[in-house]
Amino acid sequence: MTQENPKPKQDDEIVYKGHLTLVRRLHEGKKFDVVVSKDAAAMLYIDENDIVYLAKQYRPAQEKELLEAPAETLDKPSLSPLEVMIEGLEEECGIKIGKNQVKYFGKLISTSGHDTEKVHLFLAYGKGEKTKQRLEDSEKINVVKMPFDELYKMVINNEVEGSKLSCMVMYEKLRRHGLI
Repeated sequence: MTQENPKPKQDDEIVYKGHLTLVRRLHEGKKFDVVVSKDAAAMLYIDENDIVYLAKQYRPAQEKELLEAPAETLDKPSLSPLEVMIEGLEEECGIKIGKNQVKYFGKLISTSGHDTEKVHLFLAYGKGEKTKQRLEDSEKINVVKMPFDELYKMVINNEVEGSKLSCMVMYEKLRRHGLI
């Protein structure tokens, strides 16, 4: 599993370059604004008692706190998406797990209309070693723990707005019913 972080194309007009890059891209005679961003990984971790560990944090783009699965940008070329996400779970939620506890189940395109980001999705199960969060100075993440079935009900009742988390919860529910 390799990282596929895209770069602006030769004909792109760069509008802004920072953490993300905004370009104007010509397609069939029309200019489109495209965000060229690094790929990412997200993980739904469920412990041995069927408790899910989530991250709650303020998202300026949505102007509110959101409940999300732990996620990381793939900005460490020496690490695979799996390794980045195992490290990310420990950093964001204070849980250390092994590679053998993790199942990869695919990629999700976050916002296909204007963003290049693809997110690798992982499910992890079983006992984890509790450690401390290791957040960057600018990060404020509250760890939220809840039974999987409670989270599933929140997804069904449209109380979870994030596509990554909703997708992972629905995948896990189908897996539990033997449908995948």
